Amino acid sequence: MSSNTAKYPQPPFTQAIELYGDRAGSKGTFKFAGFAWIQRTKVILVQGDAHSLNSAAEWRCLLRLTALAHRLKKPILLWNLPVTHIAAIQRRTSLACAHVIQKTELELLKLPHPIITVFEGADNVDHPAPEIIWNDGSVLITAPDAQFAEQKKIKIAQHSTDIAPAILELLRQAEAVPATELIKNRRESLHFLVKS
Repeated sequence: MSSNTAKYPQPPFTQAIELYGDRAGSKGTFKFAGFAWIQRTKVILVQGDAHSLNSAAEWRCLLRLTALAHRLKKPILLWNLPVTHIAAIQRRTSLACAHVIQKTELELLKLPHPIITVFEGADNVDHPAPEIIWNDGSVLITAPDAQFAEQKKIKIAQHSTDIAPAILELLRQAEAVPATELIKNRRESLHFLVKS
């Protein structure tokens, strides 16, 4: 992967370095993939939408970003990227895609660092439900929703100024949990997701 100091930083990010490209040369359809800082906290940020991860090359890119997060001991922030929703659709497209999706899901499940998802706007309200189940925390940028009001690993951000504190709080909560328990919780959540 090559890198580029991005002009991307928009709230809540103060700095970003974009990493892009697959070994086959594809940049992919991610809006952003690389390092991002929220104040002094460094994360691996992957920002996309429901049309991202539409090929095996893009799943390999996410797999390498997950491996990078593991090696650098950094959390992953998936922004508007409904991984389980996309995987359910893309898994049926080809054997190569199904294989790399399975490898990526296993790496995400085994990651000993927090995985936080962020979904913004009413258009993304349908996707968070399964995503909330398997990850370590979610920020929903929307009006308050009573169904999520009592859940500790879900934060509602009504304004752009609420996003950074919500992400940082979820990271603090998840980092306080031992890595073995994070992994165990994700696996149990995935079993629940598969059964329902």
